[in-house]
Amino acid sequence: MATFSGVDATQALLTFTITHGSKLPSDQRDFLTQTLVGTDFLRKVIVGMEVLYASRGAKSFPKPGVELMHDLASFVQANNFYGLQDRALKLMAVAQRMLQGGAAEAEGDEPISAEYSAPAPVEAPVAPMAPASAPTEGAGQP
Repeated sequence: MATFSGVDATQALLTFTITHGSKLPSDQRDFLTQTLVGTDFLRKVIVGMEVLYASRGAKSFPKPGVELMHDLASFVQANNFYGLQDRALKLMAVAQRMLQGGAAEAEGDEPISAEYSAPAPVEAPVAPMAPASAPTEGAGQP
């Protein structure tokens, strides 16, 4: 486990994204990537923690993601960034459970953040297709 003190948190997040980003759900990966190109250091840390938390149930979610989620949450908790000390403590507990072989998702876990992770994909409603009309006599002929 790493103990972050500043920019090293975003460096670890960037390294994780380059190395394991393809294993994250595409909506979360894209949201994280867009955030990483920004300039707000704290937002990168918070979004990284939240994206990893939101992605933890994916079948391909790598163990280094669990470790990084724990370490980022520990950093957020210790510094109470954005007033998220309590939430970060709960996310750390989920990561610890996972690192000990427990379930990725369990009843009572914190809900996924709507503010700091990608919104859930919305399926477009399927419009009923209009019945094909029978061709009229002489259609398409000059």
